Amino acid sequence: MNFKTRYCYLSLICMLLINITTPTLAAHSEIREKNLEEALLQQLHSVIVASLKDIYMTEYATFNCERISNINEKVTVKSKDKGSIRADALHGAKYFEITVSLCNVGVKKDNVELYLKNDTPTAEFYLVGYKTNGRR
Repeated sequence: MNFKTRYCYLSLICMLLINITTPTLAAHSEIREKNLEEALLQQLHSVIVASLKDIYMTEYATFNCERISNINEKVTVKSKDKGSIRADALHGAKYFEITVSLCNVGVKKDNVELYLKNDTPTAEFYLVGYKTNGRR
């Protein structure tokens, strides 16, 4: 076997290995992302339920599905002249703004978006705003 033939075989084997492993890695990445979303939603569950109780002024909050539709990472900054921005997080600290989409909420089966933020010293999430079926 000459050099060119060996190179062709080696290239073919490498391409086959890449084609075999790439879908597996992509599937693993999707599963990991879904697991992270479910874990975060589990941590936010008490905030979601408390927010729905306040919005609908009811003792019990019900909904069928939930998903995180948006996450924005923010950083507090310190200006030399004016101090820091109005946030309780420490200067230079990261905090997050998360939008949680819920479906079939309450008796009316509304679709609701909750806007949550965790810029407090304890990093606890709280309700900033919400949108119900296109109304705020």
